[in-house]
Amino acid sequence: MSISINKNEQCVEFLNTATGKLCGTYHYEDEFKSFFRGLYTPDGKDVVAFPPPEHPHHKGLQFGLTTDLANFWEEDEASEPNDHKLPIGKQHTARLDLLPPDDGIGFIQQIDWLTGNVCVFNEKRMFTVAEAEGAYIWTWETTLITTLPSVQIIKSVWDAPSTYCSPQYGYCGLGLRLVRDLFNDGKILVVPTQTKCGESPTGISFRGDGAEVTFEQNASQGDVLFVTTYQNVWPYEGGPGFAFMGLVPTPRTIEQNNGLELMYTITVSDV
Repeated sequence: MSISINKNEQCVEFLNTATGKLCGTYHYEDEFKSFFRGLYTPDGKDVVAFPPPEHPHHKGLQFGLTTDLANFWEEDEASEPNDHKLPIGKQHTARLDLLPPDDGIGFIQQIDWLTGNVCVFNEKRMFTVAEAEGAYIWTWETTLITTLPSVQIIKSVWDAPSTYCSPQYGYCGLGLRLVRDLFNDGKILVVPTQTKCGESPTGISFRGDGAEVTFEQNASQGDVLFVTTYQNVWPYEGGPGFAFMGLVPTPRTIEQNNGLELMYTITVSDV
């Protein structure tokens, strides 16, 4: 393994020591949520789009939800529909520890999902990365537990145009906005290929110009696939769309001391 890891006061950096190129940069001290900005192929192509002015909450590879108590995806109530305003929640990093070398290259992060002084979820998040031929394979494991009597995960406040499947749950969950230079004419590949619209896929690949990103989930999770391309027209702004891929947990009620256990695999590769 030629990947090293370094933690500073704001970020965790992963570096390929054989090539001197970054593999990824994880920001864990943001006011609203942690995220990867800087997620690279082995050749050094960054697949992450910088957040545009109209979507500042699209920070990188990130995870957020909409609940009945707070919106943990948007970051400004002005960004929410007028008929569906929710308090803006924040994901606060309580602790982040690098893994011992024998446990892999990565870290464990403890996150408090807060609305005001109320903690909606306690999250344990673990990231590891492995190197493969022409690819980096990231594993994201999340356990969300609530100590409240109950919390409802609800439909996203936005319905959005989805290239592949129904936008009935909007876009949140695990999400990533892809950089235009590489994915302007990208091709969507569903894993497995026989998956039909309305079914929960095992995963999704977005192949661009020299780079490909694949999201995969445990089949039992049943997250809903959400994908858009730069060919979409965004109905609210009336302008061109953007390349975005996501896996969205469906609405449900989580009772006290229960939660969600989620596992995702994100592969970033040269093609």
